[in-house]
Amino acid sequence: MSPRSTSGSKPQTLRARLKEEARATILDAAEQVLAEQGLHAARMDDIAARVGVSVGTLYNYFQDRQQLLEALRDVRGRELLAMLDTELERSQGQPYHARLHGLIRCILEHAQLHFRLFSLMLEDVMQHGVAKGQDLNDHQAHWREISRRVEDLGRQGVEEGALRPEDARHYPTLLLGMVRELLFRQLTEKQPEPIDTLISLLLRCFLEGAAPRPG
Repeated sequence: MSPRSTSGSKPQTLRARLKEEARATILDAAEQVLAEQGLHAARMDDIAARVGVSVGTLYNYFQDRQQLLEALRDVRGRELLAMLDTELERSQGQPYHARLHGLIRCILEHAQLHFRLFSLMLEDVMQHGVAKGQDLNDHQAHWREISRRVEDLGRQGVEEGALRPEDARHYPTLLLGMVRELLFRQLTEKQPEPIDTLISLLLRCFLEGAAPRPG
């Protein structure tokens, strides 16, 4: 291979990496501006100014604010999945209870990290109707992936005797249903609650039930 062809392959990889980094920087800045000004009040000019680029440069990455918002929703969902995978790999060899604790913590910490953005998104859906199209598909796909991870982890819970095997197929729906409803309440009330308190509540209700405990 000639020196020209060798050097020609590297800049393309570098350009792709730099473009991805620039895209991530834009999305981070967009989240800040959207959280401060609101989903509909924030302008592309404001986001470009936060990044420190021209608005024309911004349009090289996203054709309009709606596309940028959809990309932001998607990337935050993929970030959560990556966090869950990292946590599940880290906790390999630990008991089911400890691994479930870590998985729930990841979801709640992610929600609190982007609390203002998620509150605005939920408020927008409640005011203007259910999300449609690609945005809804991406949201459902992310939750299906989370459910699959909960299901895989649940097999360990069954093996350890922490979960009843006859109800195993319902556990992801039940657990994530509780998680989502707790998050929904916080987001609609715009008031985050202590993560450790929520984890204790979720684990207690999911693993022990809601009946009063003896003595």
